[in-house]
Amino acid sequence: MGLTMVPDLELYRTIVENFHDGILVMDQEGRILLVNQAMLKLSDLPRKAYAGRNIRDIVNSGIFQKPSVTLRALQEKQMITDFQQYQNGINVLVTAIPMFDDENRLIRMLSITHDITELINMKKKVEEIERLSSKYYTELLELRQHHSKRGIITANRQMEEIIELVHYIGQTDSMILLLGESGVGKDVLAREIHETSKRKDSGAFIKVNCGAIPKDLLESEFFGYDTGAFTGAKKEGKPGLFELADQGTLFLDEIGEFPLHLQAKLLRVLQDQQFTRVGGTKVIQANVRIVTATNRDLESMVSRGEFREDLYYRLNVIPIHIPSLRERKDDIPLLIGHFLRNVNKEYEKNKSLSKAAIDILCAYHWPGNIRELSNIIERLVLTTKNDVIEPNELPIAKKNEDVNLSKLLKKEKAGKNLFESVEKNLIESMIQQEGSIRKAAKTLGVSHTTLIRKMKKHDIKVSST
Repeated sequence: MGLTMVPDLELYRTIVENFHDGILVMDQEGRILLVNQAMLKLSDLPRKAYAGRNIRDIVNSGIFQKPSVTLRALQEKQMITDFQQYQNGINVLVTAIPMFDDENRLIRMLSITHDITELINMKKKVEEIERLSSKYYTELLELRQHHSKRGIITANRQMEEIIELVHYIGQTDSMILLLGESGVGKDVLAREIHETSKRKDSGAFIKVNCGAIPKDLLESEFFGYDTGAFTGAKKEGKPGLFELADQGTLFLDEIGEFPLHLQAKLLRVLQDQQFTRVGGTKVIQANVRIVTATNRDLESMVSRGEFREDLYYRLNVIPIHIPSLRERKDDIPLLIGHFLRNVNKEYEKNKSLSKAAIDILCAYHWPGNIRELSNIIERLVLTTKNDVIEPNELPIAKKNEDVNLSKLLKKEKAGKNLFESVEKNLIESMIQQEGSIRKAAKTLGVSHTTLIRKMKKHDIKVSST
């Protein structure tokens, strides 16, 4: 059975008619000889509008928004490629190709028209995206310039209100109590209070962690000591933190850890701005602005007799509660970018996080708050091999597993304080999981001293610290 051959002319017509681009063929005078379906669609004209017409007639009808590319090529007798737009709004790229005979005489003009409307629209979208990106980047820079001079990064409305309050009360000497979980940035806010006050040029900002100083040294550290105050003391004595902070700001972090037996002396200093060194008799005057902070419930401690009521009310003049990171998740992307930039610069790296990785970090509950986020970003930059950090490289995946309440309760007797039981079992489980008290405290979002105190409370003993 033989194959039926389609005549060449019919084959060519079929190809031309089904070609995606518009095709127009005319003679050397501009009379139109052939037009395909794609050209009719692009120009939004019927076939009869082209039949027997001259390209000049088409141009004179006002179909083009710009001079005709094909007519220019016909007049100049050379190939021309240029953009064109029809009156219906369609954007095209036209290539007009002159065809010559053996004696170099123009005999035909072929015009190929390609629809680029979609490309133009995409270009506009890209330009709009670039414009918005530039706008958001500028806004982000302004935000950073506004809040990053002293390390505060936020886009959260509640935090912005806190910063506005800090800037307002920073000009006064009012007592401020910063409240919030461990790692939320209480020390950063305390420094902001000092930097916005009139004391920033007259005195120093001194931070002291009340839970980190051994109790038997607390009094001498805070109030100093005179010559011969105790064995091992310096002959010339030593000024305390209150003297060193004179005319400046003293930030007492973890004030809830301050020993009960010294709270009366601290209260007197806060009231009178006077004190005597350990072993001394001379009254020393100190003009100090006090800012305190804690992650503990001081009011409950007062009711249990663990904290002096008069000292609590003295400290609690202006309480400021700093929200946890999980309460201000709109800050997480900003903080990720901030920490990435700093760590990359410090270690000369060029690491970034994929969108999927950032989404996971934004969804994480962050028990250690900003401090935990900062540590994780530094760990990722230093330990991952690829420049783009993916979800499988995040160290928080195993921490996202829910705690099984039945395991924490174990088999406790009916009537026993379940809250105490859960707290004890949680501490034991976390220490066993993390391998050390310090790591367990970090995972639980509490300070090392707080966890030690709770371990003593529940009589939990472990060898690793």
